[in-house]
Amino acid sequence: MKNNVLTYLPSSAQQADTPAQPLSIAVVSEMQNSMPASVLLNEQHYSVIGYLSQLPGIIPCINLGDKVLISAVELGVLIHGVVMPLDATARASFGFVNNKLVIEAQGAVVLKSGNSTVELTEAGAIRIDGRDVRTVAKETLTLLGGKVELN
Repeated sequence: MKNNVLTYLPSSAQQADTPAQPLSIAVVSEMQNSMPASVLLNEQHYSVIGYLSQLPGIIPCINLGDKVLISAVELGVLIHGVVMPLDATARASFGFVNNKLVIEAQGAVVLKSGNSTVELTEAGAIRIDGRDVRTVAKETLTLLGGKVELN
């Protein structure tokens, strides 16, 4: 990369007189470890070297078959983001409402760390799985339900 400028590098299969495109739209063609590994552009596969994120440390939700905005550089492809139609329904969203972080998704929201998960489904079920689950209350712990079962 010269002068920190990302430019599209045409493949050897393309015409030599094809102008360089700074940005292109490609399709995610391979995933590895839940991350895009390659994209398909002009019937040629390119390796993904990274992606841009709006927040440091946050991995964007990219799936196999998604259309993505890319820059091709000497090392491979950099994904800028997922291209969504104007009438698309959001897969997930998050934001702050009354000083609370609100995370919404179609189907379910799953928080996962190692072998521990917390799952909230759109049907209203909440499942907590873990090797050791503890509930701690400094004052009152209240359990409300149509039926409360303890083993």
